Amino acid sequence: MVNDHHGNHDAMRPGNFGFPVANCLERNLVATSATGVRMYQTTIQASGLLALVALHLSGVDLGNNGATMAACIAILLVGLPHGTLDLEIIKREQQAGNLRMSALLLLYIGLGAAMFMLWWLLPVAALATFIVVAVVHFSEDWQELQSTFLAQGMAIALLSAPALLHLPELEQAFVAVTGHKDAALIANLMLLLAPMSMAVACVSLLSLWQAGLRDQAGVSAAILIGMVVLPPVVGFALFFCLYHSPRHLRSALTRIAYAPVWRRVVPLLTLAALGLAAALFAGEGRTDLSAQLVAASFVTLSLLTMPHMLVPAIVGAFPAKMARGLDHAN
Repeated sequence: MVNDHHGNHDAMRPGNFGFPVANCLERNLVATSATGVRMYQTTIQASGLLALVALHLSGVDLGNNGATMAACIAILLVGLPHGTLDLEIIKREQQAGNLRMSALLLLYIGLGAAMFMLWWLLPVAALATFIVVAVVHFSEDWQELQSTFLAQGMAIALLSAPALLHLPELEQAFVAVTGHKDAALIANLMLLLAPMSMAVACVSLLSLWQAGLRDQAGVSAAILIGMVVLPPVVGFALFFCLYHSPRHLRSALTRIAYAPVWRRVVPLLTLAALGLAAALFAGEGRTDLSAQLVAASFVTLSLLTMPHMLVPAIVGAFPAKMARGLDHAN
């Protein structure tokens, strides 16, 4: 496949959703070459997921407060770094000047602030918005399906799967994040979506298998099993930390050609995100520390996901030559 950074032709393909952050995934598979490396990575991912499933089925309670808090910490420490190179990628691929990068930084902050205000004013609506954005974002993990419908079906199945066996826990998590009992209605809506989306997911797995992507079909099946069987927060943390984040971080590093700057940018911005989470945690003021950490972790995730999705999309829709012209003009 030919990827034209200036024309963004890949963004027009089904499954890419017009977001440049997705375009690197196929390039990464080609760059890393290989079936052997990919098989090794996905085997580790699937093994880790299924080991936790077996542990849970053996009677170990992974839904307790300790496991939930550990899952939230993993989301913050292991999951969040995958978005820290967004601006560095834009700077390199768009040859953006300092003025434009400053404007994009302000846009990042503004989008995060807008999402925070939505949580503040309409927390249930904020949760619903976050879930919709997450569906679009996570569907990028299955762009190899070459179908928006199948990729989004996988993402919806992933997020709604916990409602099948863990509806009370999912309701509890949503109430914890929003602080409103009405959020439980979203969990019930996801229960309604789960059967159909799981059927679409099965078709997606079959498509991956028939396309020769049997390693990805296997790990995707393990992810869905984990999301059905494991408690919601723990299941999500395993998907996010074992599959989604490494996949996107590896792609981001490929796009900047593993330039040494990542060793400074990734830790620094991850610490900034942890500081944001700590501030939200301190501001919650609840007696239930587990619920407080769940709320702080997922609100932080949403504040960062919104610009992580929208800024690359905005940049991708804005011709690079025109942007450079504005930089030079100023």
